[in-house]
Amino acid sequence: MGNFGNQTLTFDYVIVGAGPGGLVMANRLSEDENINIAVVEAGTWSEDVVGNLTQVPGYNLVFDNPNTESEPYAVDWGFTTVPQVGLQGAKTRYQRGKCLGGSSNLNAMAWSISSAGAFEAWADAVGDDSWGFDTVYKYYRKAMNFAPLAETRRANATPEWREKDVATGGPLDVRYPAYAYSWSTWLATALNAVGVMQTDSFISGKLNGSAWQTNTINHTTSARASADTAYLRPFLQRANLHIFQQTLAEKIIFNGNKTATGVFVTDNTNNSTYTLSASREVIVSAGAFQSPQLLQVSGVGPKNVLDARNIPVVADRPGVGQNLQDQFFFGIAYRVNLPTPVTIGGAPEAIAAARKFNKKATGPLSNPGGEYAGFEKLPEHLRGGFSELTNNTLATYPSDWPEIEFLTLPAFVGNGRTTPAAPAGDYGTILATIQTPTSRGNVTITSASMHDAPVINPAWLTTQEDVEVSIAMFKRVREVWAVPELHNVTQGEEFFPGSSVRSDAEIEGFIRANTMPIYHASATNKMGKPDDPNAVVDSRGRVYGVTRLRVVDVSAFPFLFPGTAPQAGVYMLSEKLADAVKEDQG
Repeated sequence: MGNFGNQTLTFDYVIVGAGPGGLVMANRLSEDENINIAVVEAGTWSEDVVGNLTQVPGYNLVFDNPNTESEPYAVDWGFTTVPQVGLQGAKTRYQRGKCLGGSSNLNAMAWSISSAGAFEAWADAVGDDSWGFDTVYKYYRKAMNFAPLAETRRANATPEWREKDVATGGPLDVRYPAYAYSWSTWLATALNAVGVMQTDSFISGKLNGSAWQTNTINHTTSARASADTAYLRPFLQRANLHIFQQTLAEKIIFNGNKTATGVFVTDNTNNSTYTLSASREVIVSAGAFQSPQLLQVSGVGPKNVLDARNIPVVADRPGVGQNLQDQFFFGIAYRVNLPTPVTIGGAPEAIAAARKFNKKATGPLSNPGGEYAGFEKLPEHLRGGFSELTNNTLATYPSDWPEIEFLTLPAFVGNGRTTPAAPAGDYGTILATIQTPTSRGNVTITSASMHDAPVINPAWLTTQEDVEVSIAMFKRVREVWAVPELHNVTQGEEFFPGSSVRSDAEIEGFIRANTMPIYHASATNKMGKPDDPNAVVDSRGRVYGVTRLRVVDVSAFPFLFPGTAPQAGVYMLSEKLADAVKEDQG
């Protein structure tokens, strides 16, 4: 929008961040034409800066580059972690979306619902039964617009789902990709062979088993469906919905009663500053890193951190920026004799793939990768090396909460940082993702300015439990590769890491050297009970210690729950809290 100098513009609600949390909230609140909404977003339309890279599912991996020497795309904030003790001192780039739609324009488009037991644990953690599975399930469905399977896929792989688990009429298109790699069908066979049996889907409240993944993909064009395309673009004609793009939220403004009254912002196109006043509430939806950063620079956070930056303390909330929970993954690769993106990546094949996507909405570019997955609790024969600590910790999780996720990519996957490129050829990688991470990191400001990136410390692999579970996960992936059914498609011995990695110590060393981020950072402004000193928000997203301020994004999760990705949970959270905002305002 234009240059407002030092003016104050007044709205009912000011929402910071245009990812799934912020745009769902903006959409639902602006359904009432008498309510005026301002949305503040530092980025702009993704296609204006990176063309169709965010729109074509097959291009999504271009954003997945943890190498800190790489140049981030203009739709990515370009965050880098501090050196990770658990990764032998390595630093890694951590993607976060800087555009309208946020990280829903960069991620792998996975759509899943976590286990029913995880939501019962959520309800217990926050002291509110409305976070139990039966209630949140309705909000997942409220967002969903499911389409039946594309005819183009039936020859490759046929997913199954229960009609009662899908819904139509929501803003967000959800479907199975129109194309499936033949490699993924072999993984399905291999997982069945080791007892990770095929189930119907990951959208029923049950995870353990294996299934084809649903994705947020447009039903007609096979392009990415995002918070931008689902909750914003179709509603831009609403006169009460105001988008302040390329605008940085600098600080939340409080009055003397610790009431949030607005947000001080900078227009990045001309460096003008002004205030967006909120007559009802300020809603922060800036994500796992920048939501706690914005709270801290505004005076809400750990007192010692604020004092060190000479920031007046509005509310001493020690949990702001703490409790960072994140999954991580690593993989084992073989050469395969199946067509992969390498095979179809030559010039003639690439041209054919683009033509098939553009004209028929199918082909390899309609597939974001990682289309088949599996979950399980690690089998008993791999738990013998677990310490009493690890056994006791794992026993605290609900019975339906898996410990490992199997993912696959039809490509060689190293660590994205130092692994040399593999020789030319076709590869398959089976990846293990931890579902019970106990390591806890943090996000801490370096100054009182939002222009300075915060210190991001995921603290991966810093607990005994995570190390022991990861070693067992590595062994389990080797068991999957060893099934006779895969001998038909593998060529030669294990390519990566190879036979030199055998002992537990060698496996641990490999894991520490080759673990990668999966970009699921969560719970840095955790939801919790009033008597929890580390809770930041209550069960309705309201920030403790102040009034008229909420957090509505992945940072408000009480913990990172299991599943293929947390993005569907953010849509659910914002749909649910939008109803809470309406109820609270009467």
